[in-house]
Amino acid sequence: MNPEVEVFETADGSMTLVDVARGVHYRSRHGAVQESRHVFVEGSGLVGRTGTWRVLELGFGAAVNLVETVRAFREREAATRLVYHTVDWRPVGPEALTFHDGEGGELARAVALKTQGSAGEAARVVSDDGRIEVVLHAMAWEEVVLEPGEQVDAIYHDPFAKEVNPQAWTPTCFAWSRAWAAPHARLTTYSAATAVRKAMEEAGWVVWRAKGPGRKREMTVATLQDAAVELPGLKRWGQG
Repeated sequence: MNPEVEVFETADGSMTLVDVARGVHYRSRHGAVQESRHVFVEGSGLVGRTGTWRVLELGFGAAVNLVETVRAFREREAATRLVYHTVDWRPVGPEALTFHDGEGGELARAVALKTQGSAGEAARVVSDDGRIEVVLHAMAWEEVVLEPGEQVDAIYHDPFAKEVNPQAWTPTCFAWSRAWAAPHARLTTYSAATAVRKAMEEAGWVVWRAKGPGRKREMTVATLQDAAVELPGLKRWGQG
């Protein structure tokens, strides 16, 4: 069953959704697109990559991350293919995503439509030119299995907050996403909570602090690189 949602305009003029029953916003009220671009599309380092972009997202939500990733991909001439896996055990229906325009919106609605009445299955859509593939896994993250040997460049850790979805912020969940990460991959999330960062470290991630979007002071980036590596714009968590 789809969650009951309403469209909400955020401070930067972009839209997100609100879960009516729980009163939870799917994206920051201070700027949905601003947060999506800063934390996930840019924070993951995808925009600097050439060739194929492979993404694993936990939390399809209002599809803002998908739409912004598609937009960034089309703007990057050196990017040749986008494979976007997104996980949501109870995805919204296509009628909730009509506020998205352009190709990203069309793909989001198409894949959401395919999941209707298909809980526990993966729905797949491909762009007209075949360069973009979106797979929506309508199931719990514990049940998701990618193709053998498949590794992703970016992990968008974007479920509801720990107070609403505690299982998605555990070492077990971060170990699950780590299993699909390429050696150079980055995991990014809007959360800067100490407990979340400790859970990442327990799962084997190297944790970094980064500037948050807008008025938010910090966000978190995690890599598989050695703690001695210095990454521009990132500061190793726990080291001053």
